[in-house]
Amino acid sequence: MTSARLEPPAYPDVVRTDEDRERFTRLYDDLVRVTGLPPAEALLHAANQFQLGFDVRAPFEKRKRRKKVYGTSGQDIRNPSEDEPKRPPSLDPPGS
Repeated sequence: MTSARLEPPAYPDVVRTDEDRERFTRLYDDLVRVTGLPPAEALLHAANQFQLGFDVRAPFEKRKRRKKVYGTSGQDIRNPSEDEPKRPPSLDPPGS
């Protein structure tokens, strides 16, 4: 049950493309519905946030996942702390 987004009464000059209009509409809608700002104030805040690069995504909108990065040796180069549990460093000297 999704309701339509609130459309802003106007778009600032920095909003040029359809993609920009979508992003600005998401910001405006979020400020009015979630934070409860009056529409005039939300319009000003949305314009500032738009210029600063903020974006609000729908709660279930799918986001891009990071691709695996492989080095020249073909090994997976990821942050080891993501997959492996932390272990204390070995007290044995190297090569023993």
